[in-house]
Amino acid sequence: MSDLLSIPALDEDELELLGQMLEDELERQDSFDFFEAHGLITAIKTGPIEFEWSQIYEMIFPEKTAFNDEQLERVQRLLRKLGYEIQAWLDYGEDFPVPCDLTLQVEDDDEEGSPLEAWAAGFMAGILQNEAAWYAKDEEKMAEWIFPIMYASGLFAEEAEMAEIDEDGDLSDQMCNNIPPAIIEMFLHFHASKG
Repeated sequence: MSDLLSIPALDEDELELLGQMLEDELERQDSFDFFEAHGLITAIKTGPIEFEWSQIYEMIFPEKTAFNDEQLERVQRLLRKLGYEIQAWLDYGEDFPVPCDLTLQVEDDDEEGSPLEAWAAGFMAGILQNEAAWYAKDEEKMAEWIFPIMYASGLFAEEAEMAEIDEDGDLSDQMCNNIPPAIIEMFLHFHASKG
């Protein structure tokens, strides 16, 4: 178990810089914003399959970026540091700190959806890289843990079960609050025996 004080967290300036760089690139291509990238990296660190960082960069930036060499090195370094931070939180073993409010409720004038929806969509993108491996052992339990993330991602909003949850604000928030402990359960499911 990690010591919380030793977690290699990005400082405020680094978080702001990473968020802005990802946002700038998102305006150029269909890439990930900060919350989607955080969700993706969390899924990869949580799940059963290890990926090289070069593969992770390709998931976040499907096309060649407009960054110059120095900017590209900087954004990749910040993403790796974010990955170390996420790994340390998983190793710590307490409820995982999702980097946004655990709700899908947004102000009426916010057309972009909630940050949690983006985060959950990023996490689902990580699962879909190798879905069979996620469900290979104890499919029923895994489906139970993944369900709140599936719900929050909005990717399955057309399904009747999801629509029913959407109609009840309290139930929706309750479902979203299940995400942090579910992440730790999944991480332990895949990695506890390796420790």
